[in-house]
Amino acid sequence: MNRLRAGLMLMAVLHAPMATAFEVKELATPESMIVDRRAGGYFVSNINGAPTEKDGNGFITKLDGDGRVVARKFIDGAKGAPLHAPKGMAIVGDYLFVTDIDAVKGYDKATGALRFNLDLTRYGAVFLNDLVRDAQGNLYVTDMMSNFIAKIEPARAYEISILAKGDHLGQPNGLAIDPNTNGLVMVNWVEGRVYDVSATGALTPRLRQQFRNLDGVDFDAAGALYFSSLTTGTIYKAAADGTVTALREGLTTPADIGVDRERKLLLVPSFDGNFVMTIPLE
Repeated sequence: MNRLRAGLMLMAVLHAPMATAFEVKELATPESMIVDRRAGGYFVSNINGAPTEKDGNGFITKLDGDGRVVARKFIDGAKGAPLHAPKGMAIVGDYLFVTDIDAVKGYDKATGALRFNLDLTRYGAVFLNDLVRDAQGNLYVTDMMSNFIAKIEPARAYEISILAKGDHLGQPNGLAIDPNTNGLVMVNWVEGRVYDVSATGALTPRLRQQFRNLDGVDFDAAGALYFSSLTTGTIYKAAADGTVTALREGLTTPADIGVDRERKLLLVPSFDGNFVMTIPLE
């Protein structure tokens, strides 16, 4: 009986329907898109103006699991502190954290209410970009112009420290956590390189190749790495053995990509195209 039940469960998994790809238009300079794994929906950050201006125009769009718009402006300046140029996002518990020029802001992901406003100006922050969380709930954030990677520890009263700093970072952009090792991975803009970042901030090239103006990076459930070149319109896939292939080419400014590992979808914001789309990974 147990063998029969196991066989039926395996057949159900093998014949489970694929997630349907979708596209959402009429956004405003979408920079990042992430999945809310617990709730099943998505969040999209919209700069809606210049990436460095404190104009109060930024907003976060909320989508359901099928890509339908729940609220175009789920979070904006009307719900607390002004949101200027939101870029990277990460979820820790009930909070959605967002980079916003020189601060990391935390919102109740159910209501959109502002809960945290972490000021990083004392660290020289001027262009906070991507944001990612590790398995322990720690946050890592890049500043592309000030050349640093900072660590934020919610379990220690949101203590902020600088993990790495200097021109050798090459304008750090996208961040991801390797699901197999819980290690930090960074892609940069100037060199177009993919690096592993150690717990002490040391960089080790993950791939020997160089690319151009890398922006977003993430892993699928099997450990394959995906990363985007904003200016060439290319999304690359790196297998575990380091083999790199162009998954998609000719895209319009693919920015801070993400992966929905449960649905096996690549999440692609088009920075200049003002839309987001998903690409099935199988």
